Amino acid sequence: MEPVEAGGAWADLAAGVSAWWAGAGLPDPDLPPPPDPAVVVVIGTVVGGLGLAALATGWVERRLSWAGLFAAAVGLGLLLWAWDADRGAGPGLIPEAFVEVVARILR
Repeated sequence: MEPVEAGGAWADLAAGVSAWWAGAGLPDPDLPPPPDPAVVVVIGTVVGGLGLAALATGWVERRLSWAGLFAAAVGLGLLLWAWDADRGAGPGLIPEAFVEVVARILR
């Protein structure tokens, strides 16, 4: 059995997406930073998750849920807004935000 490299295929995929994004020539959106990135990430994750659940339900029923599509788009937009403020953030952004918000509630 061969040793597993740190990162492996996921690191290669992330590097490929980053290289594509840098070479795509897309303008910087120049968005203002979110007032509280942790809360924005939590709201974006919850709204986006509910939107994806509504889209899946609509797909099973062979119809399009416009409210689900809107909620998924809003959730993705909020996550992209928080990611744009800190482009060095990785996949740990979402669980860290949930832990931070729960810690604020418990204090």
